[in-house]
Amino acid sequence: MPDAHLSWAVRASRADTSAALDRLMDDWYGRVKADRGLHAAIGFDSCMERRDWDSAKHSIEQTYGRSNREHRQTLDTLAAAIQSRRMLTHRPGG
Repeated sequence: MPDAHLSWAVRASRADTSAALDRLMDDWYGRVKADRGLHAAIGFDSCMERRDWDSAKHSIEQTYGRSNREHRQTLDTLAAAIQSRRMLTHRPGG
């Protein structure tokens, strides 16, 4: 179980399996969705529901910009999840 005091980005980067990463990101998305701070990011919800984190990140960047302070943690979390997915997918013997 990830430490609740760690940022979501750190938790995503420490996921040890794809299934654990999926569960973590589903939980994160549930919290973000409840907040509705990203309602204007076109396609964000459908991308997240498909677990297409690259497209979700792009949606936020297109809507709010890459350096928007308000959404920096969201972009960091998505970037960590994308990188973690790549590492888990390309793990030797995995």
